[in-house]
Amino acid sequence: MKNKLSLLITVPVLLASVKALAVPQTGAPEEWNGYYKGQCELSSPKRGVFYAFPMALEINDVTKKKADWIITYGEGEAQQVRNYSLLTIDSDLGHYAVDENNGIVIDQYLIGNEFMSLFEVASTKIQTTYTLDSNGTMDVSMESFTFDPVRENNVGSYTVSSYALKTKQKCRLYKW
Repeated sequence: MKNKLSLLITVPVLLASVKALAVPQTGAPEEWNGYYKGQCELSSPKRGVFYAFPMALEINDVTKKKADWIITYGEGEAQQVRNYSLLTIDSDLGHYAVDENNGIVIDQYLIGNEFMSLFEVASTKIQTTYTLDSNGTMDVSMESFTFDPVRENNVGSYTVSSYALKTKQKCRLYKW
């Protein structure tokens, strides 16, 4: 009985000590740091691929609570640079956000090697996924859907809604 009591006291104290020694992660994993550049295709169900364009993503200082998340679309005179920031909301929960530095902040979640988000703009729902592959490439996918459902089904107490796909942006970026 005395050994069991000692064990009941020792284990929680030991676990608390180990947790206190752990270094808290303040930002995203370091492997996300880098400059990624490649090509994108924009497609729709009706038209197929109808536009191709270059894209770059520069991510710096991800271990800080506010990192650079700079997206560049196009090249030359048509180039558009978006100086965004990656904010760490709660790294233990994988909760981050992209601050567009114009009043718009889009929450995203890191699950394994993927940042994922779902948000609405005007009459469009947009789902984005940034996947960091082990070979140094990054796959970026952005799907836009209608805001209003194209079909709803009531099953018991649940309503199941489905939405029409408007466009898909698919990119393959390489780490430079």
